[in-house]
Amino acid sequence: MALARTGLYVKRSVGGLFAVEDMAVSTGARIFVDSATGTDAAGYGTGPDKPVATIDYGIGLCTASKGDIVYVMPYHAENITTATAIACDVIGVSVIGLGEGNAIPKITATAAAGACTISVADVTLKNLRFIAGFATGVTQCIAIAAGGDGATLDGVQIRDTLANTEYLSHVNVATTVTDLTIKNCDIVSLVGSLVSSVLFAGTTSDVIIEDNHFFVDSSDSVIDHSAGAAINITIRRNVIVNGDTGAAGYCVELKSDATGVVHDNYMAYNKVDAEIGIGGAAWWFENYASNTIAQSGLLDPTTAHAIP
Repeated sequence: MALARTGLYVKRSVGGLFAVEDMAVSTGARIFVDSATGTDAAGYGTGPDKPVATIDYGIGLCTASKGDIVYVMPYHAENITTATAIACDVIGVSVIGLGEGNAIPKITATAAAGACTISVADVTLKNLRFIAGFATGVTQCIAIAAGGDGATLDGVQIRDTLANTEYLSHVNVATTVTDLTIKNCDIVSLVGSLVSSVLFAGTTSDVIIEDNHFFVDSSDSVIDHSAGAAINITIRRNVIVNGDTGAAGYCVELKSDATGVVHDNYMAYNKVDAEIGIGGAAWWFENYASNTIAQSGLLDPTTAHAIP
């Protein structure tokens, strides 16, 4: 009788132990990171019982275009001070945090330049918590450079520590980036000096922003894609709240020639009579918006055309 086949694969790892891995997830190597028990040295990282200590060291153990995964252990905590402290510079690598609630791995920026930078294609960040920990403000949380096509941010949390210990921008996207996905993220900022939550430097194509929660105090647009045209952008099922009462931006701002679809979003902007969303060449469906706390949202934009 033939045995049923599964996606599991068994191999001998360094030290003589066996690893059982789910090949349905990836056929690449698994690297483990734990700040409590890890050591950044040769021979470490191949198992949860012998991890490396930092995420960047773990990424450095990966091979490009093999689908390698860096697993960050529950309760991992590390501080970063430069834009290259976590350099996602190996194509196709996924950095996945393990744990729920307070066990989710924490990455704290303790200098203005502290950031995670994605500079190559097809990188995924998942289930990680980024914290601003510098008293005069952290410039950015995640930078997606021009080479970062196909990047995915999934279930990423971003938090300020205090009103003046904050991020000034959450996700900065370079011009010409394609196939970026931001989904299931929870981004919260306190009253302070945040400019934009997701800021695009120029043109992009095939960006998807879906199922995120933005509760921020942004002096400009929360999602700002006004510097260049977005081609085929999709913004859907997000909750976007801007608590700033004096801002001149929007919850969603697209350049006038952007194309794509903005649908089923709930948007609030705590400035009376301010516009909520703008992007004249995109399609807008079933977006609800409000300028007044404790009042139900209205369709935005309102229907102003005849449908035969």
